[in-house]
Amino acid sequence: MKNLFSLLFLIFCITFINAQENKNSDFILISGIVTDFDNNPIDSAFVEIKYSDFSTAYKTYSDKNGYYEIQIKKGKYLALASMKLAEYPSANSTLPKEKQKLEFWCWNLVADEDLTINIRYNRLEIYGVNVFRIQGATPGYTIYCRPISLTRFFSGPDEDLSQIDLCPNPDELSVKVKINGNYVNVNMKEKVREYVPEGSLFGYLIHVDLPNQLNEKTYDIMEIEMLDIKTKDKGEAFYFIEKENYE
Repeated sequence: MKNLFSLLFLIFCITFINAQENKNSDFILISGIVTDFDNNPIDSAFVEIKYSDFSTAYKTYSDKNGYYEIQIKKGKYLALASMKLAEYPSANSTLPKEKQKLEFWCWNLVADEDLTINIRYNRLEIYGVNVFRIQGATPGYTIYCRPISLTRFFSGPDEDLSQIDLCPNPDELSVKVKINGNYVNVNMKEKVREYVPEGSLFGYLIHVDLPNQLNEKTYDIMEIEMLDIKTKDKGEAFYFIEKENYE
């Protein structure tokens, strides 16, 4: 009887462990460090994963060393965003204007394995990133994004915001791009007008080379770093580029 009880208990333990492993296999861990552009850690930074409708799927905060980690269900998400809310103008920051900052974004997040995403943000937000290849054209990736300078935003507080151009001109914008951790050539940067029903809105079309080194994953990770040369505002954004799989 005692041996039977021990056997049943062992079977129960094995079943429980297998169930937990199967359950945990549906989740991955995203972790990293949140810093400024001088590599100073940022504590209490909000890190959020967004569904396609922009609602919050998961959220956490960085600790005193800037470290964060967040467990999420495997899948594809619209974005990961990060910001210390006390610094954010849209969160009614009470800091002096020169101390306020804008968000970091990682777009088209493919969460199929544990990931390290180190976050940097400053006063230039790289919003609405899309990356694509144009069929039959010069090989490379075309990036569409909307650089938003906070200093430019504060430069005209008495103006209609729909009429303020927050996007630097090409001769005032420095662009660096990495794919899978390696720099690629930036071949073109063209400022374009984006359609909105009222007012003015500008973005950029940027063409970069394909990566020299291939990886075995189903996606490439692009890192876009920008500097507004006139205002010194800096920003960074990531994008997960899913590889084409044509027959």
